[in-house]
Amino acid sequence: MRVDPTLVRSGQWWDHKMPQLVAAAALSLLPVAGSLSGWTVLVDLVLFLVAAVGIAAFGHVLNDLADIRTDAIAGAPNQMAGLDTRQRAAVLGVTVAAGGLPWLVLPSSMRTVALVLAEVALLTVYSLPPVRLKDRAAAGVLADALYAYVVPILLTVSVFTDLGGLTWPAWWVTVPAGTWMLLMGLRGILWHQIGDLAHDRRAGVRTLVTRMGATRTSAFVSWMVLVELAAAAATLVAIAAATGSVWVPVFGALYLLYRAFQMSILWSEPLHPSALRSPNGRVRYVGFVLLNEFVERWLPVAALVALALQLPLLWIAVVVHLVVFDNAVTEFLRRDLPSLPDATNRLAHERRSRRNIRVIADRRRAEAAAGPAPVGRDVRDRCRWVFVVCGPELHVETLATAVRNLRPLTSLEIWVVTDSARNVRPIEVDGIDRVVDVATPEHLDDHQASIWLKTGVHRHVPEGEWCYLDSDIIAVRPGMEAVFEHRAGPVAFASDLTISSNQVDRFSPWAMTCECSGHGDTHSCGHLREQLGVRFDLDVPGDWVHWNGGVFLFGPDSTEFLDMWNERALASFDWPEWRTRDQGALIATVWTLGLEDTPRIPPEFNFIADLGNSDLCLDPDLGWALHPAGPWHRAHMLHLYTSRLEDPNWELGRDVEAPVVRQTLVRTLRWRRFEVRQRAKDEYLNARSDLTQRRQVWGQRSRDAYWGVRSRLGLYWLRIRRQPQRLRPSRIAAAASRRLGSDPPP
Repeated sequence: MRVDPTLVRSGQWWDHKMPQLVAAAALSLLPVAGSLSGWTVLVDLVLFLVAAVGIAAFGHVLNDLADIRTDAIAGAPNQMAGLDTRQRAAVLGVTVAAGGLPWLVLPSSMRTVALVLAEVALLTVYSLPPVRLKDRAAAGVLADALYAYVVPILLTVSVFTDLGGLTWPAWWVTVPAGTWMLLMGLRGILWHQIGDLAHDRRAGVRTLVTRMGATRTSAFVSWMVLVELAAAAATLVAIAAATGSVWVPVFGALYLLYRAFQMSILWSEPLHPSALRSPNGRVRYVGFVLLNEFVERWLPVAALVALALQLPLLWIAVVVHLVVFDNAVTEFLRRDLPSLPDATNRLAHERRSRRNIRVIADRRRAEAAAGPAPVGRDVRDRCRWVFVVCGPELHVETLATAVRNLRPLTSLEIWVVTDSARNVRPIEVDGIDRVVDVATPEHLDDHQASIWLKTGVHRHVPEGEWCYLDSDIIAVRPGMEAVFEHRAGPVAFASDLTISSNQVDRFSPWAMTCECSGHGDTHSCGHLREQLGVRFDLDVPGDWVHWNGGVFLFGPDSTEFLDMWNERALASFDWPEWRTRDQGALIATVWTLGLEDTPRIPPEFNFIADLGNSDLCLDPDLGWALHPAGPWHRAHMLHLYTSRLEDPNWELGRDVEAPVVRQTLVRTLRWRRFEVRQRAKDEYLNARSDLTQRRQVWGQRSRDAYWGVRSRLGLYWLRIRRQPQRLRPSRIAAAASRRLGSDPPP
């Protein structure tokens, strides 16, 4: 039960490992489920999972205790580092109790006890000296795979075959199953070590990847995953033969068919077969997307349902599993089902989409073939591009992709500022004119060191006009040099528009360590503004559209701005409310110097093409847009922070333009339908409002007429009522006398 601290903290260990144990338990009980008590199975399953969590947590605590010093050197987080000796002992005691007490009730044959002891021993010798297999390259990798996958699965099978009174599965079942789990474990730990290569080298940790190198390890794992796929197929066939349950391999075949449909049709960025040619692509799609998804989200649900059909009480376990763990059912309801209408529309417009993709690609290739746009000699001598890269190999690979696309489209020099001591591999990229090696402070981790270099880049390059580029900025059209014309102040940045509207409050959850969501179009918070007020006494409006640091211009008069940005970014590393980012310090610097209204770089020079933006559009005639309603931009440079630029086989047309074009037709049609519906709704509301107004007018007129008629009739009635009094002889005589001018008779 390998416990990666990162997975435990993020909750991923629970979602990734526990369902596998549930699947193994259910499959072990299927042959004799009808003869068992549902309560017994349910209680033992719960107790076993508690024990598994306890043993895994025990391994995690040991790992953190043993890595306190090395994690401090590498700048990696460690949960045990902040606890005193008594607290550490208490945490360790709780894990031992949780992992050990359930075995007082669970079936515990000699085989089961031996497997539990083997698991604990592997966890111990993996982390603790003097053995510490973690530092012993191949032995460490093997031990990790054993305690992460092989032993837990064997232990699960042992417990639940004992519960069902079954014999141990035949060798032709255990061998392919064990091989599958071993290969899955090896793939997982090697891929994890590739990601941690920079930290391990800095901390002096000797792993298999530090010896082999990331490239060789990646190639090895990419071929090993194909053997893993064969072992998985053999395991499903062997389970069917041993249990007589033909549904297991049939379910696996149906899963393959549905997964192919899902990746090629339902995905907004369909899987292209060429992605499987690269080592990273094979590992990602065959290993993690195909095999891991099967054992973590699909097989556990299917096995539990099959068990519940024989033991109805186990439907409780099915419901709990669907609620607690990530699974195929909730994924289908949450993602696949809502995606079907868009997928249908994409297929309906596929011919037009292919034409648009071809037009855009041909136009881009023609512009690239024409070479860089002509610039004056003074511009070539004064203006340059500069990148900042250091640390993990993927950053160097991303830089190579950026330079490969920039070099054919510009005649200006390309410089790179780096700390070679931190780099997993040297920067040997064709097209770079100068590499500046700068020693960064040792107490900073790689991310912090990159920010230190970026915000202080003016100190490491000669005086002149510079355009800083993140390594995920991809040049797509000639004429990028026109960006240098847009520096009207000490610096020039583009607006941070990842969606059609973006502001400080919406960015706040990404900059702060608050628990606000930070996802979607509406999630915002005021914590960043609060911190800007507390730390810098600034009152920044929540609707201010902040700057994006992916592309910015600086020159000889930028020193004050960049020095302040650098100072505040470094200070923010120690503030618990702030994430390790440079945007918060950038906002503070802008407002402190009163530059919030400084003219900004047009989006054409830093168009943020976020593939996660559900409104992103690309049209062959109009260009790029963050929303089907526009505005549209003919981008020179794309900011592609959600693209896999570290893949050497990455292509702009296939991996960015094609999926966005396919979605654009769907999105524009959806927007037009929305506009029609909205227009009809507005017209209806306007007509209803007009009708209401007319009714009000007619009602007032009716009321006026009613009261007019009523008052006149009342007057007539009053006259009629008073007429007898007027006709009395005395009144007639009095009236006649007044008219004749004589006195009335007495």
